[in-house]
Amino acid sequence: MEPATNNGSRSGSGSGPIAGDTRDWSRLPEDLLVSVLRALHVADAVRSGAVCTSWNEAYAAFRRFRVPSPKQPPCLLYASEALAPGAAALHCPVTGATLRIPFPQAPLARRPLLGSGHGWLVTADEASDLHLLNPVTCAQVALPPITAIHHVRSGTDEQGDPAYFVYENLPEYNYSTHRFEVDTEPTILEPVDRSHEWMYYRVVLSASPSAGRACVVLLLHMPQGEVSFARLGDDRWTWVAPGDDTGLPSRYGYRDAMYSATDGLFYLLRLDASMCSLDLNGPSPVARKILDSLPKSVDPTKYLVQTPAGDILQVWRSRDYVDSQIPAEFPPDYVDDSIGGRDPCLELNTFEMQLYKVDLHGHKVELIKSLPEFALFLGCSGSLCLPVKDFPGLKANCAYMTDDFLEYVNFLKHNRREIGIWDMAEQSMSKLVDGSPAIYPWLNWPSPIWIQPSLL
Repeated sequence: MEPATNNGSRSGSGSGPIAGDTRDWSRLPEDLLVSVLRALHVADAVRSGAVCTSWNEAYAAFRRFRVPSPKQPPCLLYASEALAPGAAALHCPVTGATLRIPFPQAPLARRPLLGSGHGWLVTADEASDLHLLNPVTCAQVALPPITAIHHVRSGTDEQGDPAYFVYENLPEYNYSTHRFEVDTEPTILEPVDRSHEWMYYRVVLSASPSAGRACVVLLLHMPQGEVSFARLGDDRWTWVAPGDDTGLPSRYGYRDAMYSATDGLFYLLRLDASMCSLDLNGPSPVARKILDSLPKSVDPTKYLVQTPAGDILQVWRSRDYVDSQIPAEFPPDYVDDSIGGRDPCLELNTFEMQLYKVDLHGHKVELIKSLPEFALFLGCSGSLCLPVKDFPGLKANCAYMTDDFLEYVNFLKHNRREIGIWDMAEQSMSKLVDGSPAIYPWLNWPSPIWIQPSLL
């Protein structure tokens, strides 16, 4: 995204300062302006380029030097055709400011938002292939296609339309032989532009894609949460198979993951709250079991997040469907794509949250009641735990949350989204901002996502 410019002219002679003002901000030295830009929020740095010609040149130099900005407060990124065709916006809950972002080449209003990390989004195109996208700079990187996953092949359905064949090879119980047998018939995903709704669970980045092959993309995918990864520039996804060769304890059930820059390892979290580490630094993946399954863990949605001190937390989020107080609004060409007989006017709301601190060495967890110095950010994005002292305006002991329940997000696209702030002390949710529901342009599809804006 590039700001507009003007010629920086002044009233009167056109070269001196405005009458009554002894300062001429357009004549600040470029090196000083670049130093100022380094201290600004990304949105403010982008806007600064529209002040005058000299500020625009300083902004261009700032971008050329690839100088990192200070840590940015997370923003809610959402797409809406109501803003403009193909446009999106970044809303900062800390400042209340909103920055509109045009997307002429990759309209986010028609693309799913599947993940985020290091200032970049993970989206899927019309073929359900994954791409990395920086919403501020509009830089894009293509990841290996869906057919480069170990068990996916291109084909056609019975009508001759394009489809993907997924060879799950899942064991199924045969009641005739009274034993488990492997089903070799493929699952057919169609249409191809919606295959991402079934295929992808989580996408996690180890670093900014601007780092090239140092960026490893970890993918949790169908069937039932398998693990694959790719480095930028790879043409295929590498499947992490279970067994003695890798140490991965199970093939299925992985629902969240995180990367720790502290030790250079990925951490995987299963549906039953069991955990393992995954080392992708050597020639072959190496997994080590950390934690066995925990009781009463299957139903809640679970997240992994690392505190600034390096501790790893499991966050359990319990949700249920409730009647919407505000009816859903459907477009004229709406087609009911709900599943399982769900009422399209229901909302999926959080009613409980639990926090567990993981003891990596003792192989156990400790239930904790609060995070008095921190704020969490949870959803499809890479989970964050931020010290509120570094981000004035954030609410301590709270979790800023978006929708990420796949059934709800993918199949009930016109239902209202749960975008809010969970108070851990009160065990209750409040809206992100006060006001009429009419001012919430993010309550539709694609489901909004948290992102820390970056110019790199």
